[in-house]
Amino acid sequence: MRLIDDTELHRSSVVANNAMNRERGLDGVNSYARDLGFHPLDRLRPRLAEHGAASWLDLCCGQGRALAQAAAQQLDGLTLTGVDLVGHFDPAATAAPDLTLVTASLGEWQPDRAFDLITCVHGLHYVGDKLGTLARVLTWPAPDGFFAAHLDLGSIRLLDGTPAVQPLRRLLRAAGLAYDGRRRLLTCTGPRELDLPFAYAGADDQAGPNYTGQPAVDSYYRPLRTGTRPEPAPPPRRAVTVDDAGVHITHDASTFDIEWDIVQYVTLSRLVVDVADVDCVELTVDFVFGDHATVQEDAEGFAEAVAEFARRWGRPAPDLSALAPDEDVEIWRCP
Repeated sequence: MRLIDDTELHRSSVVANNAMNRERGLDGVNSYARDLGFHPLDRLRPRLAEHGAASWLDLCCGQGRALAQAAAQQLDGLTLTGVDLVGHFDPAATAAPDLTLVTASLGEWQPDRAFDLITCVHGLHYVGDKLGTLARVLTWPAPDGFFAAHLDLGSIRLLDGTPAVQPLRRLLRAAGLAYDGRRRLLTCTGPRELDLPFAYAGADDQAGPNYTGQPAVDSYYRPLRTGTRPEPAPPPRRAVTVDDAGVHITHDASTFDIEWDIVQYVTLSRLVVDVADVDCVELTVDFVFGDHATVQEDAEGFAEAVAEFARRWGRPAPDLSALAPDEDVEIWRCP
């Protein structure tokens, strides 16, 4: 295996792949709303209503069609910015008012402001230093801004080829980031400081297709020495219960109460990464307004919650051990 630096990577046919999906729109079948699990404008409209201004930064924006469609809505006070390495923008995007398009590498570009919404839809698959890029980008959200980016943890490896899935999930969670294994989506509210014990070593642009079916880039890192290993912190308490009032998800000292009238459907999925010995079942609660909450099977009351969802839907509880990898099984839907 030959690792390459970012200069060579930017010239790679994988990164400049014409077959890559650069045409996603704002909503519809091939869209940001579908891939993110929420509509970007639904995140921005409350900000516009309260403050009269809102900003959206879309990284690896492709042709900029989603941004152009957002600009076409002519929402007063909405400022839009798109950044893409290739810069083959749709004419409708280049002509849109209040839309700034930048041709630049994420490793070099630096904004001069914070943003209320930052998205990167499947763009990190083609970035070399994924972790370094995340560390920079996560400082750009406004204090109450929302960040969402697709990240395939299986594409991040140590220099000996070992996948870094398990340590990364723990480190990202400790930094205050949520990771949805079903959508491969990393999210947080507000800026974050991401100081990970890894040094970028180079990229492999011959890694082959990832879960999207498109050729992608694997990123390699050297682990850094961090001194004396501290005593491990106790894991946060995670629990889920289902009752007549709704769904209740506990994370450490906080409990989130989700009423039934905002739940659209509930699914089970199984995330499997054989080379990293990862095999876990996740329960995802999708809301009527496009957002979602995810609970992993190590949460207290997980099996009981699954059984209760199925009972309320009039169906037998599924066998969790029989779930196929990357299969979504619906266990409840709003009547």
